[in-house]
Amino acid sequence: MKMGMGMEGNRRLFSLVGITALAGILLCGGGCAPTIRTVSEDVIEAEAVRIAREEGREEGRREGSRLCKEELDERLRDFVRRYRDELLYLELTKGGAIVPAQVRLVYNPAKISRDGSSYSAPTLVWKIVSPPRFVSDESGEGWLGRDRANFCYFLVDSFATEAEAFQFVGNSPKPDDVFLTTAPHGDAGKWAVIGKTFKARCDVAMAFYKKLGRQAVRVE
Repeated sequence: MKMGMGMEGNRRLFSLVGITALAGILLCGGGCAPTIRTVSEDVIEAEAVRIAREEGREEGRREGSRLCKEELDERLRDFVRRYRDELLYLELTKGGAIVPAQVRLVYNPAKISRDGSSYSAPTLVWKIVSPPRFVSDESGEGWLGRDRANFCYFLVDSFATEAEAFQFVGNSPKPDDVFLTTAPHGDAGKWAVIGKTFKARCDVAMAFYKKLGRQAVRVE
């Protein structure tokens, strides 16, 4: 009796294994084909609009960044230009090469018109009575004479725009004892980069810039 029950259990087990194997064969033979669906034109159009919007935003950010950089560069150049000019003026004035502008305080008393129809209150006016001017120094012992006696000036190179000259001054290597500044050409729209150094170092400084491919020329 026990042997009969054991054989019956084995037959059920083998049947279950056979059914499972058959199902596996059918699945492997039939494969699992992907479902292909057509994307509607509305979805395609919406995706195209999204991509165009993102590209537009990125282009706008790049353009805005470029415009901001140009404005900041222009403000920086203007600040450096004014600072350089004021520093040069103060140096020339302190050295006695320039007589500064003479300013006078003028008091205007109150006035009543002849017909008595109007009244002008008293005022204070600051008036330039003489503009600044260079001091004639034929002896060569003044500031200008001492400056040219101890320092040399040389043209590093000329540039088409002030921005290019300014960028060269700010980004290019230079010897420690060389001072660079920019100056407009007197007869054209170009801008020059001018170097200043001690006379004893002039040739060395000019050779430095010639190795960089610049046309360094001494300015007497």
